[in-house]
Amino acid sequence: MNDLYKKNVIDPGDEVSKMASLVCKRSFKNSKAITIVSLQPENFRGGVGYLFKPEIIKKMAECEIDPISGEITSWTIIEVVQNDGAGGKPQFFTLVEDPEVFRGLGWEIIAMTADDLARLGILAIIIDNEIGVKAITKENMPAMQALFEGYELALKKSNIVNITGETAVMKHSITAFCDANSSEQLVLTWGASCIGLARKDLLIDSSKIKPDMIIVGFLEKGYRCNGGTFFTNLILEIFGPTMQDIQNNPEAIKFSRELTTPSISYANTICRIIGWNLDGSVGEPSAEIAGIAHITGGGIKKLGEILPQGVGANLDSMPKPPKVLLQAQKMSRSIPSLRLTDSQAYTTFHGGCGMMIVAKTQEDANAIIEEAKKDGIDAQIIGKTTNSIEGIITIESQFEQGGTLTFIDN
Repeated sequence: MNDLYKKNVIDPGDEVSKMASLVCKRSFKNSKAITIVSLQPENFRGGVGYLFKPEIIKKMAECEIDPISGEITSWTIIEVVQNDGAGGKPQFFTLVEDPEVFRGLGWEIIAMTADDLARLGILAIIIDNEIGVKAITKENMPAMQALFEGYELALKKSNIVNITGETAVMKHSITAFCDANSSEQLVLTWGASCIGLARKDLLIDSSKIKPDMIIVGFLEKGYRCNGGTFFTNLILEIFGPTMQDIQNNPEAIKFSRELTTPSISYANTICRIIGWNLDGSVGEPSAEIAGIAHITGGGIKKLGEILPQGVGANLDSMPKPPKVLLQAQKMSRSIPSLRLTDSQAYTTFHGGCGMMIVAKTQEDANAIIEEAKKDGIDAQIIGKTTNSIEGIITIESQFEQGGTLTFIDN
């Protein structure tokens, strides 16, 4: 039994860990704000430490701590941690069974963690991750290799260091709705923690949002890693009930492939706009931002969360939603229990914008759009904040029902 465990779990796990270790090491120079210290560089399991550059450490030391309570009463720079993961999205990559789609999966853990930091004005520096996989086989190894190759490129583009990670083979713990118990399938989950630098003078203070400020939307091409359960149920109802039915249906695979569109990370763009340099120093901001909403789970409610008391929003110029959301709404018409209304499309999903930025002036809004273009991000003005005692948000729907939707921030 021990030999079988070694063959099926330990040996393939070690092979992938070595592969992942190389990705980590090649990312060590992605950030100019830290220096990596490998405690055992010859061992892929060796501990890895890091030091921020001296000028950052000096700023970190500019803090005051209450000697009685131990609480920090004043600070200039601190480290901040954000944890999240790819949720149920990896199972659609599994269903497609094309190794190449796995090249984009790494963007999910970056977008879900680094962008949550960026919405507060925090510069993402380091990420660590954990992959739980059902099995690693000769047949699914190409998918795993594509996953790490794509993740390495995503880290480099994001200027983020993956300092360490874990790949755990858990045959009886990891599964997916499309699990056919095939050696060719790569069935996995993926979570991560991201460490960023926060400067008190660069934090986004949404309490300063006022009526008549311009709202800019950063457009999203996929479904942005939230609402996977809805898509799973939809696929089972439309193309099921069995996995064989689904896997043998070209339309099911085509739709699932749309669900593997990588989420876009806007973190680099946001941090550059507010004045962050990649080495952790500060330059001139290109625009003033009053507030940022990262539109993931909960959709438009995320915008409501950052609006101060007495402020609402009128989103009268929303973009056309991505193809996969429009297609899902059309597919759901015939299933009463799953029918996706326009309202749900904007509260369960992002509705077309992965991030909404409240600009202080029209000039700031224009500058934000121009900076986004430099990174290949489609951006547009989607509306304005309003004077609203109840915090009402209205949207001119771009989904099939159309018309004006009204939401009250509770």
